[in-house]
Amino acid sequence: MDKYAERLSGFMRAVGCMNDAANRVSDYFVIRLEESDSMLTSLAMYHSSITDKFPAAYWHPHLKACSQKTFMKTVALWFFEHEDMQLLPFSLKQNLLANFTDDLNEMTGNALFFNLITSPPVWYGSLHEEFVIEAQYGRYLVHFSCHD
Repeated sequence: MDKYAERLSGFMRAVGCMNDAANRVSDYFVIRLEESDSMLTSLAMYHSSITDKFPAAYWHPHLKACSQKTFMKTVALWFFEHEDMQLLPFSLKQNLLANFTDDLNEMTGNALFFNLITSPPVWYGSLHEEFVIEAQYGRYLVHFSCHD
């Protein structure tokens, strides 16, 4: 993992822990995808690393371009989904999002954002949402999920 993805992932895991509850666990992270000739090939390598029981094609990945603004709206929804996190003062929420955005921009520079839609052949969380970022320094997968 590169140092930027590692730092951002640590930030995301900490926020994820703040969204945990007695009957629910959040899993938020970012990883740098393997370099390849296409995003789908990079995703296939990632999906193959999760399980060897099913070919990567069984994930049925579909990429839909989106803006960084749309991405950040989704980040905010996941970061502040737990009722206790929703009670944080607005200024603190804005500060958390600003720090995340700063680290994200440092990691990606000028980037393209894609919503990743999959149909996982294995358990992947009760609810999950993922994005792929195509950046000048590499490709990154941003993952949000929760499970009981």
